[in-house]
Amino acid sequence: MNLDVKSNLAKLLATENITIQHNNVKTASFDVKNRVLTLPVFKQKHGDVYDMLIAHECAHALYTPYEKWEGINDNELRSYVNVLEDTRIDKLIQKKYPGVVHNYQNGFDILEKQNFFGIGGRDINKDFMIIDKINLRSKSLNRLPFIFAPKDNKWLDKVDAIKTFDDVVNLAKEMLKWQKDQVDQMKKLPDFDDHIITVQYDLDDKEDEDDGNGDEMTGKGEGSATPDVEQSDSDEADEKNDFNNFGDQKADSEKDSSGDGSSLKDKINDDYKEDKKSEGKPDSYAKGAGGDKVKDRPLKAITDDSFTQRSEELLDTGNKGYNYGKIPTPNLGKNGCLIDYKTWMKDMNAHKVNEARHNDNEKYQVWLDSEYKKFIKENKKTVMYLVKEFEMKKAAQAYKRANTDKTGIIDPLKLPTYQYNEDIFKKLTVIPDGKNHGMMMLLDWSGSMSDVLFNTVKQLINLVEFCKKVNIPFEVYFFTSERGYGEVGLQGFSKNHGEYHFENFNLTNCLSHRMKKQVMDEALKWMFHMGMYFDNRYCYRRNMDYDTDEYLAQSNNYGIPSKYYLGNTPLNESLIYMNKMIPMFRKKYGIEKLTFITLTDGSGNYPKGTIYGVNEERDWEKENVFEIDNNKFVGRHNITTQLLEHIKKVHDVNVIGFYVIKRVRRWDLERYIEADSYRDYSHKQEILNKLRKELSNDKAVAVNSKGYNKFFILDGKKLGVENFSMENATIKKGTTSELKRIFGKSMQNRLISRVVLNKFIQEVA
Repeated sequence: MNLDVKSNLAKLLATENITIQHNNVKTASFDVKNRVLTLPVFKQKHGDVYDMLIAHECAHALYTPYEKWEGINDNELRSYVNVLEDTRIDKLIQKKYPGVVHNYQNGFDILEKQNFFGIGGRDINKDFMIIDKINLRSKSLNRLPFIFAPKDNKWLDKVDAIKTFDDVVNLAKEMLKWQKDQVDQMKKLPDFDDHIITVQYDLDDKEDEDDGNGDEMTGKGEGSATPDVEQSDSDEADEKNDFNNFGDQKADSEKDSSGDGSSLKDKINDDYKEDKKSEGKPDSYAKGAGGDKVKDRPLKAITDDSFTQRSEELLDTGNKGYNYGKIPTPNLGKNGCLIDYKTWMKDMNAHKVNEARHNDNEKYQVWLDSEYKKFIKENKKTVMYLVKEFEMKKAAQAYKRANTDKTGIIDPLKLPTYQYNEDIFKKLTVIPDGKNHGMMMLLDWSGSMSDVLFNTVKQLINLVEFCKKVNIPFEVYFFTSERGYGEVGLQGFSKNHGEYHFENFNLTNCLSHRMKKQVMDEALKWMFHMGMYFDNRYCYRRNMDYDTDEYLAQSNNYGIPSKYYLGNTPLNESLIYMNKMIPMFRKKYGIEKLTFITLTDGSGNYPKGTIYGVNEERDWEKENVFEIDNNKFVGRHNITTQLLEHIKKVHDVNVIGFYVIKRVRRWDLERYIEADSYRDYSHKQEILNKLRKELSNDKAVAVNSKGYNKFFILDGKKLGVENFSMENATIKKGTTSELKRIFGKSMQNRLISRVVLNKFIQEVA
């Protein structure tokens, strides 16, 4: 059974965005204050039973006032109110949604066959008080063969006339008082302790006993439907059972032993009238046979109690339940985790100035400017090639949508062919404008990226240059767990009741199409510097000549602020932010085709599982259920996949992932081979070898990964942009094959080695 479908059904029935939880509970319930519908996890999930429970609890959500219901403290009155209120709200929901009537009918039949209401083997006309008859009449949709006496019908008329919850409470008080009076009259009978109603409703003065295998309500062993009541003959049994209806028409025909012609029913009513004449409140004890006092037992609807107890048999006791919590709302304000590019560049410049007071950084700055300009110049031809490819693919897509229609005007050039060609009219081909494109990129700035970060940044710069050339709106962010020291008042996420706890982090908007040209050049240079800083810091240079100007310049670099250091991987936190920022970006710039790219080397941090106001530490026996934008998913280990899937579907985004690996290991590829994609082990090895060969030749391979439209594994050691030039090649005279080899290598290194760009262009166009 798809629990998400059932959750959506509940929301539709409730006509509001209530919270649906499937958990380790005994029965369905609705928290009308917090608007949370809780449904049990059943072993046998009958669709009609589930739908009946959902409709019933949603009716409570719509029609039962929480404050008034909570204000009822008397357990007896609460039992009666519960039955009458169920009767009222079930009628309302069935009238509002006639389709659920079928679910109520089938649901009741399924549960009644399993004796969930405790009526198996019992006479529904004699063995139950009026409150239980009303309950069964309502639950069965009036399909049980009840025979109601005229006096009973008066109660039924009052039940059917209920309109409001106040009507329910008033009628419950009236019915409960009447029922107590009837019980008080019964206590005067000599055979009260053995009466079927006395045993059924536990009204005698005997001490409660539990034989270990009996039913709580009847004291009978399992499988027994009716209590053992000794009866001398059938007439005596019938006489005893007449009290069950308190007004059954059969009581009018039965005479008592006095022979005065009055019915037993009349005698009870006369005694009741005499008691009413007495002053003061009724005693808490009533006299029974032999003058002994009989304890008052609380009255309740035993069919309702039976259902509550028997419903536990359907529960999946092996299911430990779930920790339900909502994904918190990201704080996009000033004290949130988002850092705009102006703040980032201000921090970088301030750090540079501060470092210049202690070290001479002029040589490094000159060297950095030279290296950056050299990189941009060498990659200019590649970027322009990709721009041309993009425009061609975009035009081809537009041409596919072109429409050709006849204009109704004769084409003079076709007139000579009129004798054998009917199509002599001019045609008009309309080619629609291409879609507005946009791109958002998320760069992993974690410690595990250190030895491939510089190469990844180079590819990122090429992506940005491409977007600038084709005039695509874009935003680039990098994320890290580092926030610097001494920051106070930071709150990255909301902390509302029922929301999961996520750590603060740093999401920096480092590049944007909103930047002016001069600012953009400076920002790109900063990214180039940051990538190279970590590359030099963490990567060992075997062939570095420590006496060169290059080494001396780099050794005097001014580094970066601590708040932008590499840390752990808050990818999931970043995706929660992006889930809010993507639709804002799309709406602001009217983007029709949006591409979202993640550049990372693995999955993000797992949330702790702490839920505000619910638990201080995660319950490890339960699965975590996350809710985001009214959608739910289970499990903390697949939260990255689920967040990406949510972004892809809800925001209609083309999600592309690039997974950077340090070394080509068997496991890195094998885990992406889906189980249903191969026949046997040898076939799996064949697929794996094909992927490894493609990764070796092209430095990237496309694999299937949930949450992504396209997912590419990149060889981090070969991501460096090679710019082999024929100008620097030594060509032996007269060797045509050597010339061909060098030319091929030149083209291959210019195009194929730029893996990210080539794979990217196929997706965004």
